Amino acid sequence: MRQGERRGGVGQESINPYFEGAKYPEPTVCPRCGLMYQTGRWQVVEKPSGKPAHRHHCPACRRAIDRYPAGWVYLSGDYMTAHREEILSIARNQESAAAASRPLQRILWIEQQAERVEIATTNRHLAERIGKAIEGACKGTLQVKRAPNAPLARVYWERNSF
Repeated sequence: MRQGERRGGVGQESINPYFEGAKYPEPTVCPRCGLMYQTGRWQVVEKPSGKPAHRHHCPACRRAIDRYPAGWVYLSGDYMTAHREEILSIARNQESAAAASRPLQRILWIEQQAERVEIATTNRHLAERIGKAIEGACKGTLQVKRAPNAPLARVYWERNSF
């Protein structure tokens, strides 16, 4: 680990306000999204066991309830306005791909304005992934700004010409 870098661990402090530093009793199910906490992590369970489960909101649902994203993606420009649905489809596809292995990475909301789209995510890595995928497919200018000492990223993508 690099000097000054802190990673979350059970019983340790974290810069992430949604990291609790404790394990949940197993099984625990999220009443909002249905994820289950088993074997030390939140995961999609196809066939839940028959034993009764505890109930607790997962970190992603807690972020959604609190409206406290860890990643923001701002899309703007003439090209975005003309190809809005295609670009939003790229963002949703990236969310689905990320959620396949990391179900806590989600898009919290998408706010569309006349000249700009704002996408809020539960994780800064998902915001960066969405921005890079849009830049790869549509070109344009991508700028990623990470907050020092906080798990937050703002991703700006813009393309004005066709």
